[in-house]
Amino acid sequence: MSELYLSCPPLADYVEEISEVAGYLWQKGWAECNGGNLSVDISHILEGHECRFEKEEHRGLDHTYSPLGGHYFLVTGSGYRFRDLARNVKDNACILRVDNDGSGYTIVWGGGNSPNFRPTSEFASHLSIHKLLLDRGSDERVVLHTHPTELIALTHFPEYKSESAINRALWGMLPEVKVIIPCGVGIVPYALPGSQKLAEGTIDAFNRGHSVILWEMHGCLATGKDAIEAFDQIDTLNKAAEILLLCRAAGQHPSGISEVQLKELVKAFNLKE
Repeated sequence: MSELYLSCPPLADYVEEISEVAGYLWQKGWAECNGGNLSVDISHILEGHECRFEKEEHRGLDHTYSPLGGHYFLVTGSGYRFRDLARNVKDNACILRVDNDGSGYTIVWGGGNSPNFRPTSEFASHLSIHKLLLDRGSDERVVLHTHPTELIALTHFPEYKSESAINRALWGMLPEVKVIIPCGVGIVPYALPGSQKLAEGTIDAFNRGHSVILWEMHGCLATGKDAIEAFDQIDTLNKAAEILLLCRAAGQHPSGISEVQLKELVKAFNLKE
C-alpha cells in the first residue's frame, strides 16, 4: 500500500470511489480511448495529516490561479484512459500541489514512473471551475468531464443548440431530470478542447446557474460533492436524451411532460425554477 494512504487513510476512500466511477464511465461507453477527465480538490482531506509524498516534479501554468494557491488536487492524466484508471489510480492520475502564488504546480504523488506525466489537457477548465466553486464557498469539490453518447448527439441537432430548447426537451422526458437538475444544463458552443476559450465559456455557463454543462459536439461536464454525485447528474440527463432519441427513431416527436406537470414537480420538491 502507498505510504500516502498509510499517512492519510481517508484518501484511500476517495481513490476507491474514483476507481468505481471510472469503471462506470468505461462500461457505459462514455470514455473511449483517453476521452474524459476528472479532478478533485482534496485539500480538506489532507488537512491535519503529515503526508509522506514520494516525488516533486514542478510545472508552470499558462494562467495564474492565486485563490487556489496551496491547494491539493487529485487529477487524471493527459492521454490516460478511464478503463486503466479503474484498475490503477496511482499510475493513471496524480496528486499535485498548486504553488502558493497559483502560477504553477508540483506533482507529489502518482503518475506512474513516467517523467512526462501531465494532468489532463483540460486542466485550465478544471482549475477555473475549482476557483469559482471556492469563491462561492461551495462544498462541491469534484469536476467530471466525460462523453455521454446521447447527450453529445443532441448537440448536433440545430433545434437543440439553445439552452431553453434542450432543457425543455430533457425535462419533458422523465420527472427525475427536473428533480435532480432543476436549473437545467448549460450549453457552451464548440471551442478547441483544452483552450482558454472553452474554459471561459464553461465559467459563463456556471455563472448562469448551471451545475452540468454540455460542450457542443464534445462532451459533458458536471460538479459534485463527490464523484458519484457528479456522475449521477450526467447519467440522469443522458437517460433523458436516450429516451428522446428512441422516440425520434421510432418516428415520434414526443411532447413530454407538460408545463403544468413541471410546475407540480417544482412545488412538490421545492425546486428552483
